Amino acid sequence: MTDPAEMIAWLDRRIASAKTWLEDHGRGSKKPRPEMEIETKEYDIARFEEIRVAYCRALENRRASA
Repeated sequence: MTDPAEMIAWLDRRIASAKTWLEDHGRGSKKPRPEMEIETKEYDIARFEEIRVAYCRALENRRASA
């Protein structure tokens, strides 16, 4: 199994990367991308944040039951 700290760090990097992309290419940037691409990145961020929360909860439950 992947080390939990490594998994959380990977999720954090993915979230940060997508947020940076939005800063560079989002609606308020100098060179905005098509709306569909922006919406896709926003969706990705929301899902990665959801996964991160669920993963952390599962880790807490596992530690509590151990």
